[in-house]
Amino acid sequence: MVIITAGAAQKPGESRLDLLERNVAIMQYIIPKVLTFSPHASLCIVANPCDLMTAVAAKVAGPSIPAGRIFGSGTLFGFFSSAVIDFQKVKLGYFIGEHGDTSVPVWSSVTVGGVPLLAHGQEPSKMHNDMHKEVVDSAYDVINKKGYTNWAVGLSGGYIAKTVVNDTRRILPISTCVRGMKGIKEDVFLSMPAAIGSTGVQRVIDLPLTEKETTKFLHSADTIWNLQKGVWENI
Repeated sequence: MVIITAGAAQKPGESRLDLLERNVAIMQYIIPKVLTFSPHASLCIVANPCDLMTAVAAKVAGPSIPAGRIFGSGTLFGFFSSAVIDFQKVKLGYFIGEHGDTSVPVWSSVTVGGVPLLAHGQEPSKMHNDMHKEVVDSAYDVINKKGYTNWAVGLSGGYIAKTVVNDTRRILPISTCVRGMKGIKEDVFLSMPAAIGSTGVQRVIDLPLTEKETTKFLHSADTIWNLQKGVWENI
């Protein structure tokens, strides 16, 4: 497999769209060369913004590359971060949607000793929301303190590599195309739990969501698409 980390950092005063256009150019240069020398490899995109860059890489690669061969590390970093913050005693739920501010913690899927963390119809408490915010803000905290993130990204990439190379088909929250899920019509890439093996994404799990979780997931898709559509037709 090939893990792609290349991407431009945001300059002072640069808009997200301008940054996206520079990173699109990087993907347009890299992806054809990777596929020339590793035509059968699975590609994992780690470069930020992860979901957008994964969508761009898949479009640059073209329809000849099977669906799922190109995927992003997505919210796997948040999945690991939550494990070290407060989830040691529970069965981990998933963060789905954008790898970023609009990620959605699926509290309805979390169990403790086989018992759902939240009763049917119960809403997450402030403690739950604060826990999610802590995970989302952790990257900003690291960047503010040392200027960049690397260890958690490396951990996530290594875990994905072992899963692919050993064809273990673990269920991981990674970024993949979610067109057709929950009514999404665009070629948006977001994190959903998926079985990962030697050929990349082998199956996406259509995770049951509450009505509010679905609304937040669709909001996440809209957030990504509103940026993505600015460059999509020019790729």
